[in-house]
Amino acid sequence: MPARPPPPPLTGLVLAGGASLRMGGDKALLMVDGQPLVQRAVDLLGGICDEVLIASGDGRRLAVAGAQQVADAVPDGGPVAGILAGLQASRTPLVAVVAVDMPFANAAVLALLADLAATGDHRVVAPVADGRLQPLHAVWAVHSAPILQRSLRQGQRSVTAAARVVGVHLVPERIWRPADPTGRFAQNLNHPGDVPRPGGAR
Repeated sequence: MPARPPPPPLTGLVLAGGASLRMGGDKALLMVDGQPLVQRAVDLLGGICDEVLIASGDGRRLAVAGAQQVADAVPDGGPVAGILAGLQASRTPLVAVVAVDMPFANAAVLALLADLAATGDHRVVAPVADGRLQPLHAVWAVHSAPILQRSLRQGQRSVTAAARVVGVHLVPERIWRPADPTGRFAQNLNHPGDVPRPGGAR
């Protein structure tokens, strides 16, 4: 059996620049299983990435061990601006993006997406879960930055729409499900009642 090729060089990017208005507080600092969400995401990405960045809005508010902060590419540009900032700061060709409010982000799924991005030379590789594209748990190529920048200048704030403009390779459930049989990676937290209780229950 041939040896598995080494994983592609990869930068991790935690998107944590949102105002968290529906949550009523900073999502990045919410505690899940004894850890702030931002540290949980940094630790997850640190296991598969060469370095980890945090797009923290202003580039200053979230000092976390094991990660460097970057300021959003434009103020109030939403997650699209955070992704662009991460792509511009990355020292590797590929960036694994995770939204800070996805407590069950899955390293095996991200590694799978990175392999697909590297072998297929795709600009964005994103899973489809429950019929919905998941561009905030995806791998983005640095060479997509100029297209993303143009999209942002044209007022595009939807990450899903931006991914489609850039050119996204869709990964169906049958491909990613072996890496995460639960499919929980796609869950995100928007309201206080969404926060998992100790032990993982909601």
